[in-house]
Amino acid sequence: MSHHPVHYELFSRRTPQASWVLEMASETRNLVMEAAEDMLKGGRSAVRVSKEMYDQDSGEFRSLTVFEKGVTAPAKKLKLAPDTDTICTSPQDLYTPLAREKISRLLEDWLNKQQVTPFELLHRPDLAEKLEASGSDLLHVVQKLAVPESHDTGQDLHNLMRRWTALFDKACTRLIQDGRKNLFPATSPETAVALAARLQAHPERTYILGGAVASALKPHKRPAAKLELLLQFAQAFAGQETCGWALQMIEGPVVEIFASRASLNDVLGQETDLGDSMAVMTRMAAGREVACIADVDPRVARLMPPLDGVLGGYHDLIRDGRLPHLANSISRRLMQELKGPRRLKPGNPDGEIETLRVLALCMTAAGRDDAQREDIKDAFAERSKKLVSADFVDSLLQTAVSPADEADKLIWLCENMVGAANKRQAARWLTQIVGAAKFERYMRESGQGNTRSPAQRLLALAQMQDRVRAAALIDQDSQEISLKLGQIGDRIAGEIKLLAHVVRGNFPPMQKLSMLLSFASGRSAPLGPLSDQAKAEVMRMLRDPQIRSGLSSQPQILATLRPMMQAAGLAA
Repeated sequence: MSHHPVHYELFSRRTPQASWVLEMASETRNLVMEAAEDMLKGGRSAVRVSKEMYDQDSGEFRSLTVFEKGVTAPAKKLKLAPDTDTICTSPQDLYTPLAREKISRLLEDWLNKQQVTPFELLHRPDLAEKLEASGSDLLHVVQKLAVPESHDTGQDLHNLMRRWTALFDKACTRLIQDGRKNLFPATSPETAVALAARLQAHPERTYILGGAVASALKPHKRPAAKLELLLQFAQAFAGQETCGWALQMIEGPVVEIFASRASLNDVLGQETDLGDSMAVMTRMAAGREVACIADVDPRVARLMPPLDGVLGGYHDLIRDGRLPHLANSISRRLMQELKGPRRLKPGNPDGEIETLRVLALCMTAAGRDDAQREDIKDAFAERSKKLVSADFVDSLLQTAVSPADEADKLIWLCENMVGAANKRQAARWLTQIVGAAKFERYMRESGQGNTRSPAQRLLALAQMQDRVRAAALIDQDSQEISLKLGQIGDRIAGEIKLLAHVVRGNFPPMQKLSMLLSFASGRSAPLGPLSDQAKAEVMRMLRDPQIRSGLSSQPQILATLRPMMQAAGLAA
């Protein structure tokens, strides 16, 4: 082939994942193209024909693909090494918030055993000595860091492990030596401001003050005690304009402690369910918005009472904008819990719905912008999926005392759903209850625990219908449920001959008109056949000159009846 300046090569793949294989080469293009088509018909996954042109100057062939056909595997994305070998290249890099968060995950078991936070580990020489002496714990951290990095970048695993080990050795050695040099002075909330003033111009002021604060935390093991001491430090620094950097340093361990689920229970002094914990966290992170809503909504005031003690102190600092990172950390935690699998109120479905509604009100009000509020809405839609599951609905209806109570609970569920799909599923549950024979039988018949009069049952159906229409269900579901309620109401009225009793009864004309309008407008009975019949009777009465004259001469009665006329679609 080297004697000819141009020739054609045919390649094929037997499977989409297989490599290209050279099948033939020829100077005749048509011959190669026909062979390619035959190979496709013969079962090859893909074929490719390239034109090879010989360059006299370079002595090499230049390739150009002229035909390719068939199914091939998608090209694999190339792995590119990052611009820097790793995020952490020096001991100082381990003190950043991102590095401390990773330390918290990688050393979670060790930190819990020692009852300390990553902040304390990075500022206490005695903890550095313990970790260095543990050997296996540190080796596991190195492996957890090096293995994925090697996989992502293609770098040698053993080189990465040696680099991480050297970095941790440097960090531990530095901290231990600084401790032996007595670099970290003793401090307390009373002397912390003076110490911060002396360190104001020091290049490693945050590191030194952090070591002093970590030493002050050493006698305390419980999260509540640590948070109380850190609050005293934070309040001392918050009162000084020049101590903003010190307050930011204090915020680090506070965020780490609040990130643990056990910390809040320790501060509250009792084991709380997820719903109560989220209520406390929401009050902390969005105290101003919660207070405003609580002034007008008693449910919010009951489920989210004002915070006092340690939690109240942090709430005040967040409200004043002193601890923005803590507020953001709590907000992220709330979003994670909303999307998580844990129940807000295990064993209490009514409380779960109420708590979710209150949280939705407060968290949405606290959203900083439209994008964040949309994220919050999506999180509540995700949480709402759990409330329309068969298990949750069964537990919700277990406490119902009658079919009417079951319908009320499911209407309440519809009212508190977020997301169109969840609304639709809740409506399906409600449709099953309302359309069941036992619901209609309970609403139509007296006895069997139903002591309400027909008028009371009609009013209950009208109220259910109003709530269904206000629940923002899709039109088809809302109409189907309302229609069924209206049909049941018409049957109740027919059994007692309600309209005939009103029309033929010995009532004053204005009273009779008012009663009929209450049925026609859906106030005293559900809209449906009964309301249509009542509306027809009202129209007949309004054609009576005496009735019209009486309304004209009694404007106060007309003013009372006008809203019902408008609701019934009648001109007033």
